[in-house]
Amino acid sequence: MFNSSSLLTVIKAGMLSAVILLSACSQQYGDGEERTSGNHEAGQKIYAEQCASCHGPNGDGGSGGALIACSSCGSQESLVAKIEKDMPSAANPMRGQSAADVAAFVLAELNSSTSGSVARSLPGVGTMDPEEAVYKIAFELAGRLPTEQEVETFLSDLEGEKQVVYGFMESDYFYERLKDLFNDKLLTDRFRKENTGSTNSIRNLYGNTFRRRDSNNDLYTILPDLNWDDDFRSENELDISGNYLEYFTTEALARKPLLFVEYLARNNRDFRELVSGKYTVVNRFSFEAFNNGDNGPNVKLVDPDSDDSNGALDLADADDIEWKEWSSQQELLDYIDVVALYENPTRNGDVSQNYILDEFPYDPRDLKPVQMYYNTDASMTPSTRGVPHSGIITDEVLLNKYTATETNMHRNRAWMVYWFFAGKDLLAIEGNRVLEDLEFEDFSNSVGIDDPTASNPDCILCHEIMDPVAKAFQNYDLDGVYDISNPDEVPYHDDTIGWGLSKSEFQSGGVNGYNTRELQWLGEQVASDGAYPKGIAQIVVSGMTGQPILGQPGEDSPEAYRRAYQMQSRLIQSAAGEFAGGGFNIKDLIYAVTKSAYFRSDSLFYDGVSEEYEQVGSIRYLPPQLLNQKLRALNSGGWNTPGSLNLYSLNDRKFLGGKDSIDVFEDSDSVSGIVSAITERMAVDESCDIVRNEFNSPIEDRLLFTIADENVDLSAPTAAGRLAQLKVIRKQIARLHLAALHQKVDFDSEEVDIAYELFVNVLEDDPSLGCGTGGNSRVRKAWFAVMTYILSDYRFIYS
Repeated sequence: MFNSSSLLTVIKAGMLSAVILLSACSQQYGDGEERTSGNHEAGQKIYAEQCASCHGPNGDGGSGGALIACSSCGSQESLVAKIEKDMPSAANPMRGQSAADVAAFVLAELNSSTSGSVARSLPGVGTMDPEEAVYKIAFELAGRLPTEQEVETFLSDLEGEKQVVYGFMESDYFYERLKDLFNDKLLTDRFRKENTGSTNSIRNLYGNTFRRRDSNNDLYTILPDLNWDDDFRSENELDISGNYLEYFTTEALARKPLLFVEYLARNNRDFRELVSGKYTVVNRFSFEAFNNGDNGPNVKLVDPDSDDSNGALDLADADDIEWKEWSSQQELLDYIDVVALYENPTRNGDVSQNYILDEFPYDPRDLKPVQMYYNTDASMTPSTRGVPHSGIITDEVLLNKYTATETNMHRNRAWMVYWFFAGKDLLAIEGNRVLEDLEFEDFSNSVGIDDPTASNPDCILCHEIMDPVAKAFQNYDLDGVYDISNPDEVPYHDDTIGWGLSKSEFQSGGVNGYNTRELQWLGEQVASDGAYPKGIAQIVVSGMTGQPILGQPGEDSPEAYRRAYQMQSRLIQSAAGEFAGGGFNIKDLIYAVTKSAYFRSDSLFYDGVSEEYEQVGSIRYLPPQLLNQKLRALNSGGWNTPGSLNLYSLNDRKFLGGKDSIDVFEDSDSVSGIVSAITERMAVDESCDIVRNEFNSPIEDRLLFTIADENVDLSAPTAAGRLAQLKVIRKQIARLHLAALHQKVDFDSEEVDIAYELFVNVLEDDPSLGCGTGGNSRVRKAWFAVMTYILSDYRFIYS
């Protein structure tokens, strides 16, 4: 086997520092350097007197947290409401004009740079060349190299750039990537077959785990006909294997919350419907699972744009019930090729046989809005009253992932709503959570009757925020099933346990008319709140940059962390502003991030500042599935070499630091010594495949070697001939750097010098490298060595 260390110049370990400059706020208030626009002097004065001691003179944080891009800073209304509620304290909140003046000052002066477009440049930061950027964005969004025409259009002007980026977002790969990005936070892929090892597990989730109680306390199944494929094939006399029916049905059931994300993106719908849409989504496979059988139907197709002024019950039936079919066998094969990156369907047998198109030709990408109907009693009679859907916050799979218990009383679900959809971590609220330090009064009755959280000062701050939201889940049982079998009682628990507000107080507080469907009220509130676009922006920014969302700095936080938080927060809030301003199209948010200096940063202009920036930027260790796609984009076919790792396998992806959403919740953000050694082996294996696949194809069909051919003769009789050969080789090396490392290098650069010398040495010495490239062995070996050198660069496994 080829020993890479004998030929390669190893680039020094360690990532490019920082990639982002955390510039100080250009506007300083107080400390002898006061500036103001002149329109917010009243608010500035009150802020200095009553707010700066907790939030800092520039709003960058202290004991009260930062105000730059804060969760209540989405609008004047939301910030005024927050101030009037408990600022500077709950006991003495600011009111009226004073609150309005302070809010105006905070938004206009402290947050002025977060309300407009994202910053395309930052002081002291070097950003990617536009040609480098289009290569990076093409991989991130479309999982491939850009075409020559896309590069030309991208470089032409900003409209051309936008056209190309939005074009990338029409690929099947983008929608799979988008679902994976949201699963980084939601983690509902724990229910996929690759994580559970059994198709029956997801059907058990619906058919067995999800049960309701009748008045006699007997259990019965609410969705009895999910195992539809055997009966369906028999009744319709289909000469067809159940493998692909089983696979796509399982996927549609297990990934229902993520299919909602895909539906909104594919149809360019208002992304606020993620939490407020009065429907859920199915494809033809899950529709049959919900609709088939003697005890159905449990679902009906609806028009999401019909009048829903009185709630989900008034959504009209859909007029168009045509299901999209595959246009060709090749279209199906191309889709399966993308799906296999995240879960290999071939483990369920061959799901791409021709009879699929003959017998059940339906496209699982065709998603339609529906309303669910659970069975009402042990006779399996479907309800005439549908589930009051509110986007994914009422989705059975999501609620089963973020389950309730008899003790937390849906507070885990309240935390979920705040964190995912408002960008606020309730656990970050200051307070005493050490049980032995709490000073409870002497309660004569049990905690379940007299709840200390309702009055104890150590508890009340958090609970008065979370409990009204938790209470909105009162008609959902512990596993996530909507249950109003007895509307006067909260299922599974006593109404008095754990709530800061009683049921009557909750309803009188703004949800009259939403009895038994309080989550629809909650979804509407979340969707209309100024913090919602920030919550979604946090998910996208974290997923696309690989950086964790930084918590608000405390009073003792280092200055470097404080500035890192400010810069990340400004990006999040600015991108959220473009998202909201564009009508809440998720693609606008994606585009906003890709054009930012934060995403495109590649160097710093100043030395000695890397420690300040190590927590921000867009360089991250690629999760294994993205690393596999990067190899595929270079025509290797993906890493699945016998005797090596198989990056189509979940277990092997976990070995390289990948998550499984059930035991491992996050992809690794760093490379261990073992992983480093494994990726060197990957460079050897996949370089061999790339060179063989490329040179076995006509030059017009190649992805990488579009300049060089196999007729290399560096000893040509004329100087012109030798120079021509040299130029071709060096230009091809520069092309490989751009494609594989997203780095544009000059024809006569040091990077090209090193690779060119390696090429010449291998060409002349013709060593045994252990790679069967075929064809002109000597030339292919030389390119194999160069390709191995480039894939061994640490920048290849980082993005």
